[in-house]
Amino acid sequence: MLISGAITALTFDTQVFDRNGRTFRKGLLAQLAQIKNSKIQLIITELVRDEAEKHMLEMHSARQKRVDDAFALVAQNLSDDLVDEICEELQARATPKQIAFHEVNDFFLATNAELAFYDEISISNLFELYFNNKPPFHKGNDKKYEFPDAVALLSLEAYAENSGILVVSSDKDWIEFCNSSENKRLHCIPDLTTALSLINSIETDVKEIASQRSLQFQKLNDGGGLKAAISDNLIERLKRELLFTARTNYFYNARCSSIKIVSITHGEDKTFGKIRDDLSKTIWALELDAVCHIAVDVDFFNDDESYIGCSSYYHFLPIPTISIVKIAGECIDVEVNFDAKTTLDLGAITPDELTQSVTEDH
Repeated sequence: MLISGAITALTFDTQVFDRNGRTFRKGLLAQLAQIKNSKIQLIITELVRDEAEKHMLEMHSARQKRVDDAFALVAQNLSDDLVDEICEELQARATPKQIAFHEVNDFFLATNAELAFYDEISISNLFELYFNNKPPFHKGNDKKYEFPDAVALLSLEAYAENSGILVVSSDKDWIEFCNSSENKRLHCIPDLTTALSLINSIETDVKEIASQRSLQFQKLNDGGGLKAAISDNLIERLKRELLFTARTNYFYNARCSSIKIVSITHGEDKTFGKIRDDLSKTIWALELDAVCHIAVDVDFFNDDESYIGCSSYYHFLPIPTISIVKIAGECIDVEVNFDAKTTLDLGAITPDELTQSVTEDH
């Protein structure tokens, strides 16, 4: 699922945070900074963020109280000046609330995490779970305590509408909810170690896939296949979309009878680059200048639409193009784009005149 691109995000429950020592600054949670520039997006539910802040607040408040209590015991044995100095330092400490806020904020910055919001859930879906005893609600627990988990899980389900999420949790209710989720995009695993191992294994595979696609592109170019595909695509589009203008006293209908690509070049001032590279496909874009030799047949008509005759013309036409090359698996697709207003000026034309040839149109 990861290698196919069906799973593009990772999340975890509050138990994972608690088992990590109630901190984002060390342990396995600190290692999540490695996915900041990967193909995997870290998702944090508002529940986990709020509970993590609450647990850190409790922990740091307890620590500060122990320090304050210890200082109160020894203060009676210290000089007044030293007591005043220590008091000033203690008063200058960051508050537990400030410590928790900065730690959460730093974690979001380090991992580029996104928040799954409470307001993304459907209230009707929430009460459907509640009244039907569906996970995380069930008859064996006090259901009122499961509302926060239900909201978090539904927010993840809403976020996973278009892509899968790897959910790290060993909570029975979270596991049951993921397994029974209707969109089948929540995939539960028990621990963060397994999650990071999976992510790192697919990152290696992704690099190998990207390397293989680059080789495919190089072989296509070196073997002439890229130029041929661009030429074929350009010819087909010109036959359908090329516009004509001319000076004549008659009604006329112009059409391309044949098109030959004389040259396709990539000038120094033209761009070339990879515009997409993910698990599903790699896409390149390149600007090319094409010169086409175009044969045009023109039918002429009177005002009453009666046929008069025809003439043929040959023109060279330079066309700036942008080619999009997509590689997905063994499938290679080439799409050529040019200005939809590209027009071939036939000049002065009349019926049944000798074949006209123009060296180059601009």
